[in-house]
Amino acid sequence: MRREITSCCRCGTPLVRRVFKSLEATLACSVAILVLLLPAMLEPFLTTSAFGATRTSILPMSVSYLWREGWPLLAGLVLLFVMVFPVVHFTALTAVLLALRSGQRPRWLGFGFRIANALQTWAMLDVFLLGLMIAYARLRVSIHVTIDVGALCFTAAAVLSLFVRASLDKPQVWRLIAPDRDPGENVPAIACRSCDLLIPAAGSGSRCPRCTTIITAREPESIARAGALLMAAMIFYLPANLYPIATIPIDVTPTAYTVIGGVADLASSGLLGLALLVFSASFAIPLLKMAGLSWCIVSVLHRSDRGLLGKTRAYRIIEEVGRWSMVDPLTIACFVPVMHFNELIVGRAEFAATPFAAVVVLTTLASKYFDPRLLWDAAERPT
Repeated sequence: MRREITSCCRCGTPLVRRVFKSLEATLACSVAILVLLLPAMLEPFLTTSAFGATRTSILPMSVSYLWREGWPLLAGLVLLFVMVFPVVHFTALTAVLLALRSGQRPRWLGFGFRIANALQTWAMLDVFLLGLMIAYARLRVSIHVTIDVGALCFTAAAVLSLFVRASLDKPQVWRLIAPDRDPGENVPAIACRSCDLLIPAAGSGSRCPRCTTIITAREPESIARAGALLMAAMIFYLPANLYPIATIPIDVTPTAYTVIGGVADLASSGLLGLALLVFSASFAIPLLKMAGLSWCIVSVLHRSDRGLLGKTRAYRIIEEVGRWSMVDPLTIACFVPVMHFNELIVGRAEFAATPFAAVVVLTTLASKYFDPRLLWDAAERPT
């Protein structure tokens, strides 16, 4: 395996990274994930025991319980992020890599790989695994909890998904689908934002010949869309943190807790590592994400030329880690199906769960719509 990193000479962002990349390893892990997801969704997931009674869940029960308890938005997001998008993502990736390995080049390859890349952010097997760890740590303080076959298969699939992210060489896949093009010497060119194919600037507004997306020099209405989504997220942020997000039994007493209250509960139980993770993912990251995106948007509007490198790097970090903020709603989805014993031992979602999930989705969409190249464009334009 080659160990090469090619970075942008302007902002230092890695353009091509070939550190321990292997399409064969990616394909093997992707196929294994699809195999593991079947028992993960059909076999028993968690089992809890209290006062001689037991409750056993399977993964789809997380969706059905949230729906029946009056949280349809949260149920829909869990269904998409944990069950639908991962299956579609790894199915598309496996199909593309199998076709390339067999030497075939069907017309759908570019579109299929674009879909696989687009769903990488939203396929949250790894985030749900962290939620499962937090749910298990919280529940075992009060009642007996068993991790069953379904959860073990899901854990293996989530770990393999991290290997897929690390080993997938996207530029190599795009070149195998269709080779890069030279637009010509001294010919103004624009890059497809999905597959990085260079085409003459005169082709703006047409579909990319490699991935079929519509090519534009910059993301259309980037600032307006990102700003609107960011403002909506800020509105939801206050109720998401002020109101209880879930109720769980602590010392056989139903206790409603906020995001910060959950962190304090983990810390008081001696789970300092998990407490730090939850604080970072559920409180610090959403706040810093909104602050960072606001900084970038204001910078473009004011045509600021200060700290362009820092802003670009901050945006890349925001884009990469923002999805981990979904860990609290997914933790709730883990324990809700196995926490219905009686009035004292009960677990359920509370009011803040929906606005909290909305903050995560809206800020993630805002980061997708924001085009960081506008930072450099605005700095170069005359006032």
